[in-house]
Amino acid sequence: MNWRAHLFIGVACGAIAAYLLRFSLPDAAIFCAVSAAASLLPDLDIRNSKASKATYVVALLSVIAAAYSISFAKGKGLQEFAMAFAAIVAVLVVLDLLFRPRHRGVMHSAPFALVASAACYLLFGALTSGAFLLGYCSHLATDKLP
Repeated sequence: MNWRAHLFIGVACGAIAAYLLRFSLPDAAIFCAVSAAASLLPDLDIRNSKASKATYVVALLSVIAAAYSISFAKGKGLQEFAMAFAAIVAVLVVLDLLFRPRHRGVMHSAPFALVASAACYLLFGALTSGAFLLGYCSHLATDKLP
């Protein structure tokens, strides 16, 4: 199934759950957005997936911020910024190559969904955790369809 279908189903599941649970409009919007985003996350194990591309953008911005903090923010120059940037990128590339799971591996499992949802609960609360679990499981369920 492609990312558009996963996203649509994630939004639809979130909207139906929000309606059935009679959420307020702001809570329903948050619930749908989190469910939609979570419906794309199991495909982080594919390098060219929409979720991976978004993660790469966030990682690049984080690397730039970290390199800035290491260099310019401490009164150092462009050379130190370039060195810090290159070192951080090198570490991230090695980690990505060594630890990215195979497609439909651990990230496409119910135990991973439950652990990630529990972490989401600890960080953001029940509403977000429920939406995350619903969206994530919608992806897993639709991947099982013929």
